[in-house]
Amino acid sequence: MKSLRIAVQMDPIESMVVARDTSLALMIEAERRGHEVWWFTPDELWFDAGKVKARARHVSVSLSEHKHYKTHEEGVRAADDFDVILVRQDPPFDMGYISNTYLLELTKALVLNPPRAIRDISEKMSIMRFPELTPKTWVGRDLDALETFAKRFDQVVLKVLYLMGGDGVIKLHARDPDFRARAGKFMEAAGREPILAQEFLPAVSGGDKRVFMLDGEVFGAVRRMPSEGDFRANLHAGGVAQAAELDDADRAIAKAIAPVLRERGILFAGIDVIAGKLIEVNVTSPTLVQELKRFSGLDLPKAFWDRVEAMSA
Repeated sequence: MKSLRIAVQMDPIESMVVARDTSLALMIEAERRGHEVWWFTPDELWFDAGKVKARARHVSVSLSEHKHYKTHEEGVRAADDFDVILVRQDPPFDMGYISNTYLLELTKALVLNPPRAIRDISEKMSIMRFPELTPKTWVGRDLDALETFAKRFDQVVLKVLYLMGGDGVIKLHARDPDFRARAGKFMEAAGREPILAQEFLPAVSGGDKRVFMLDGEVFGAVRRMPSEGDFRANLHAGGVAQAAELDDADRAIAKAIAPVLRERGILFAGIDVIAGKLIEVNVTSPTLVQELKRFSGLDLPKAFWDRVEAMSA
């Protein structure tokens, strides 16, 4: 296999949490294989008179807490100079994120996940294609309709659509006297975007599962447990990762979603499941591969680059 020149579009490298950063694990495996690894932030990509360019840095990387990267070269490169570009920056998935995908579509590089697919598969809203697999879900901005939906359940979870890590997520008792006021304030804070509401699943006290999908196939799973006093299992919100086994419900969900992922060329996705119910489909920057390897020995970065190398041959 020839050496590839790989660029990772991501958040600043110095902000990585070394012990659990998935982008870092992917970069380390690429370097181990002899590929050249570069990175740039979304703000460092631009279009100039017919060419897409990036202010990029060639680095070597490691899992050293003291110095996890070393910069060898920095400069402006044409995006076409790269064989592969990984899209790995975290949400918010706002118009800046979307505009950046239009730039990436103009390069000859292999972009993963594909920019159009990232736009098409809204991480929280894409579950609406599979109502039989999800908790009862509502999306919109009509407060009367939201209140009517919420009163069908004891508690509901409200979510801002385009954040991550448990941010913009609250739980309300649907029949509380102040429900309408609190829900209205939440909706107002979301700006012009719709919000998502779901029936609350008490089973979240036993955690949720991140089911890893690679090239349309189930690869493994990790459980996330919420911290005491919180219902959000995201590590960003204080949750803790644990080992997990895939069950029949997980596999059925993955099987239903796989054709959509394959059709759009999504190589790496993370599906979130609570008690056999689909919650989210992550395609921007799925995480937890370091935890997966520690708990199960499954090496997703290795399998990921096996596939990318085959695509690039």
